[in-house]
This record gives sequence, C-alpha cells and structure tokens, in this order.
Amino acid sequence: MGPILLGKVHSAKGSASMQVSMLSVSIGAVVLFGIAEIAEWRRKHRHDVDRVGFMPWRGIALASIAVALFAAAFALKG
Repeated sequence: MGPILLGKVHSAKGSASMQVSMLSVSIGAVVLFGIAEIAEWRRKHRHDVDRVGFMPWRGIALASIAVALFAAAFALKG
C-alpha cells in the first residue's frame, strides 16, 4: 500500500492512468524517433554538402528510443 495523503492512497502501482500516461510518453518518443531517423536520412543524402545543419539527429534518435523503451517497460509493469 502506498503512502496516505489526505485520506487517499497515493500509489502509481496498478493505476490505469499511470499506464496510459507512460504509454503516451512511449508513443511520443517513438514518433520523435521516426522524425529523427527521417531527418538523419535526409542529412546523409543532401545535395549541397556545405549545408550541414546543427541538430544531432542520431543522438536524438537514440535518446528517444531509450525513453520509449523505458516508458513502455514502466507501463507494462504497472
């Protein structure tokens, strides 16, 4: 049982809203991963070599897929 605050039990374990929240974070991170991969592909296949850009798309993709995996794990465990 979780901590009691103002007579209500506050615990995220088994909470449906917590699972929906974590799944939403996971879906958002997967969408960001897709956008980053498309942007990285476009950067690698650019016609003007001098237009390099400044966004670290590979790092953004790796971070977003890590967030998606952890959020999905927390949602499924909940």
